[in-house]
Amino acid sequence: MSRKLNLLAILVLSLMVMFTISCEGPAGEDGLAGVDGTNGEDGMDANAVCVTCHNTVSWASLTAAYDLSGHAAGNYVGYAGNRGSCTPCHSHEQFTGAVVDMDGEVFAATPISCATCHGNHTNLDEDVTAPLRTMAAVTGISDGTVFDFAGSSNLCGNCHQARRDGSSYAVIDTVWTDDVDGNDSLDFVVPDGSVYISSTHAGPHHGPQMNVIFGNGGYGTSSTTPHEAVGCGGCHMAEGDGTVGGHTFWPNVANCNTSGCHTDLADFDYNDIQTSFNTRMAALAEALVAEGALGGDANEGYHPAVGVVSDDVFEAFWNYMMCYEDHSHGVHNPDYIKALLTTAEAKL
Repeated sequence: MSRKLNLLAILVLSLMVMFTISCEGPAGEDGLAGVDGTNGEDGMDANAVCVTCHNTVSWASLTAAYDLSGHAAGNYVGYAGNRGSCTPCHSHEQFTGAVVDMDGEVFAATPISCATCHGNHTNLDEDVTAPLRTMAAVTGISDGTVFDFAGSSNLCGNCHQARRDGSSYAVIDTVWTDDVDGNDSLDFVVPDGSVYISSTHAGPHHGPQMNVIFGNGGYGTSSTTPHEAVGCGGCHMAEGDGTVGGHTFWPNVANCNTSGCHTDLADFDYNDIQTSFNTRMAALAEALVAEGALGGDANEGYHPAVGVVSDDVFEAFWNYMMCYEDHSHGVHNPDYIKALLTTAEAKL
């Protein structure tokens, strides 16, 4: 009997414990509602922002202007776009970091286009004017000098710079030739006090504008120019009329008159700087032809002549090529270009 009572007591106690654990008490009253937070600002209407540029009228205007530019010319990519040492500036693929083969050559290179210079928008809440791929300072290819326009013109400087300086020719002390079996044999020794002009393409390359603006790359006294602060776009882009300025990249004299530097320029021959430049360059060319540093003539055009010349003649030749390849006829950096011409004249 006592065992049954004990078992009954244990059963009752177990049921009481289970009932206590499983039964919830009554719910408490809800707390007070919190205060609403401050509403965030509305984001920009992506479609409304995009169509300010990405519309038929704007794109027709931009592409028509760009088609007039040297950048759009297919011949630039045609002869150099697939060559390993040329692709960084002569193809869209290499400039933007596309995959190249083991020799550094681009597969099926294409011309420079909008996407070459302009990257993707990262945030529509930021300034959504066309973003540039880079505005970082540029380390010069020819001698490692760091150039910095402190702005968008650094993008231009990546390509519009000298590829070599005079020392790359001055260090050549022997000239070798290959025979029919591909074996090297000594052709001749370059005498002391002389320089070997090794190619009809010798010189700083076709666009050393950044070097000229910063007073770098030639023989003689260096000097800077106010055009450094204006940058490339100040004259070559800014406002355009569809034939000059804007995305034609041809300089617009109207931009010079609104840049804060000039007010009444009718053309780029400011104070006869281009007239004087052309006269001096013509005389230098004739003198360099006589010295064997240039070939050609005034009608057909001049080009470097392969051969050995004295140090003085080479330095005059180099300054001539720097001034010629700049293509501004003295405008980009007037004082520096005058110094290069004066040095060249003295060397001859």
